[in-house]
Amino acid sequence: MMHRIALCLCLITLNQSLAQRTPADTAPASNKVPDVIPLTAPSMVVVVLDERLPMSKLAPAVLIDNLCLYKYRVGTTSDKCQAYVDQALGYYYSYVYIEAVRSAETALRHDPDCAYAWLILHNGLERWRKQLATDALKKAQEKMPLAPHREQLIIKAKLQEKGLLEGDKNTTLEAKRNAAIATLNDMLTIYDDDEEAWFARAAIHGGSHGGSKDGVPFHKALLKINPLHPGSNHELVHFYEGSRRPALGWPYAEGYIASSPGLPHAWHMQAHLAMRIGKWDKTTDRSAKAIELQRQYHEVQGVKNTQDHQFSHHMETLMLSLLHDGRYSEAELHRKLCESYNYKFNFPFFRIALGRHQWEEAEKIIGQQQRSDKTMAAYFSALVAVEKGDVDRLKKQVDVLKEAQAKRKSDRRLELRYLEMQGRLACLTNDGDAGLKLLKKAVDKTIADYSHHAWGGGGYYMESWGVGALEAGDAVQAEEAFLEALAHDSGSVRAALGMEVLCQRLGRTEEANRFAALASRLWKNADPLDIQRIREGLSKKAQRITLPSKPATTASSSD
Repeated sequence: MMHRIALCLCLITLNQSLAQRTPADTAPASNKVPDVIPLTAPSMVVVVLDERLPMSKLAPAVLIDNLCLYKYRVGTTSDKCQAYVDQALGYYYSYVYIEAVRSAETALRHDPDCAYAWLILHNGLERWRKQLATDALKKAQEKMPLAPHREQLIIKAKLQEKGLLEGDKNTTLEAKRNAAIATLNDMLTIYDDDEEAWFARAAIHGGSHGGSKDGVPFHKALLKINPLHPGSNHELVHFYEGSRRPALGWPYAEGYIASSPGLPHAWHMQAHLAMRIGKWDKTTDRSAKAIELQRQYHEVQGVKNTQDHQFSHHMETLMLSLLHDGRYSEAELHRKLCESYNYKFNFPFFRIALGRHQWEEAEKIIGQQQRSDKTMAAYFSALVAVEKGDVDRLKKQVDVLKEAQAKRKSDRRLELRYLEMQGRLACLTNDGDAGLKLLKKAVDKTIADYSHHAWGGGGYYMESWGVGALEAGDAVQAEEAFLEALAHDSGSVRAALGMEVLCQRLGRTEEANRFAALASRLWKNADPLDIQRIREGLSKKAQRITLPSKPATTASSSD
C-alpha cells in the first residue's frame, strides 16, 4: 500500500511543487556537482556547458546512494574512479546505457588510465552511441598494460570478439566469438571467482534480454559466487519470461530487486513474470515504485523522459497493472501523468473509459484512433457495442474487421479480434452454437501462447468465451470458460464475477458467495462501484441461462 499512496502523491504533487519553485530555489550554490545524492532527496542539477564530458557530451554523473550493491574492484588508485565504475556497472546491467556511459566517462575524469572504465564506456556506447564505441575500446586496449592481469584478459576477449586484436586473422563472426570464448575459458581457469568473466562468458551466447539457453548455466554459476549479481538475475528474468515455466524465474526477479534497490528497472522487471504467474498482490505497487524512482532520477541527473528509453515501457506497464487490479481512479491519475509526457497509450486509456462506462470519453478515443488505425478503431467500437448490446453497431464493426482480416491474413492479433467479435455477435443474435465455437477457437489459439499471457492477458479470450456463453444461455460452457480463465489468470475478477452470477442464477448460493468473496479480494483496492458495474452487466447477460427446475415434493405419510 505504501507505493500506492506514493504513486498518488507523486502524480498529484510533484509537477505542482516544481512549478511553484522560484529561480532562487533551483539555482545551485556553485557549479560544483555534489559527489553523492541520496535517492530519496532529489534536487535539480545544473551543469555549465564547458563541464560536459568530451566523448558523450553528457553532463558529468553524480553518485547515487544505494543504487546497486554490486562492486567490482578494478585497477585504479582513485576511490572516486572506483565508485563511478561500480555505478556504471549497475546501470549497464539494468540496460540504462546512457547512465553507464555517463558514469564510466566520469570515472575516467578521476583516472584516465583506468582500462576497465574504458571497457565499460565501450560497452555502454555499443548500446547508446554505437559510432563512438570502437574509439573507447581502442583506448581500453591502449591502457591494457596498466591493468591487472584479469582485466587484460577480459579486454582481450572483447577485442577478439570485435576483431580488433593486432594480428588477429579471424574474419568470420563465429571465429571471432570462438577466440573470445577460449580467452574467457582460460581466464576462468585461473580466476574462477571473477564475476565479470563469468558474466562475459554467459553474455557471449546471446547478449542481453535473456540470450540463448546456452548462457543460462554460466549465469547460474555466477549466482553461486554472488547471489545478488544484478546482471545475471536480470538476464534470467528475461530468459524465464519467454519459457514455458516462467515461475522458475521469480527468485531471480526478487534477487534483482535486492541487488539494485535504487534502480527503477529492477522494480519494473518483476512485472514481466508477475503478470504471467498471477502475483498481482505485488506487481502493481512495485511498478509504481519504479516510476517513483525513475522520476527522481530524471530530476537528479537532469535527464528528459525522451532520453530514457525505458520510461514509456514502465509507464505503460504500470497502467496495465492498475487496470487489471481494478484501480481505475489511480489509473485515471496515471493517465494524466502519461499525457504530461506525451505518451498516448490508447488501448489502456480506452479500457478505463470502457470499464467505467464513460461512453463520451470512449467515443472520443475511438475518433482519435480512427485517424491512425481504422482497424483498431473498429475493434474499440465493437467492444463498446458488445458492452451495450448494440447489435447493429456490432455488425458494422465486424464487417470492418472481416475486410481488414482478409487483407492481412498473417496478422494474428487481428485474426483473434475478428474471431472474438464475430463470436460475440453470433451469441447476441440467437446463433449461440456457432458463436461459442468461434470464441473457443480464439481460446485454443492462445491457451499455450506465453507471449499472449504476458501483461495479464492470459484469461482474456476465456473471459470473452464465458460472457458469450451467458449471452447464448449455455451454462455448461460459461462455467468451463470462467474456470479456465481463473486457472490461467488467478487474478481474473471478471471470471470470478462471472462464476458468482452463474452460480446465483443456478441456485448454487454457497458457491456464488465464495466467488463474490474472491472477486472482492482480487479487487480489494478498487472502487466498489466498479465491481458492481461488472456484476450488474454480467447479471443482465445471464438472463438467458435456464433456471433449474425445482425438485418435486411428495406428501409425507402420517403412518
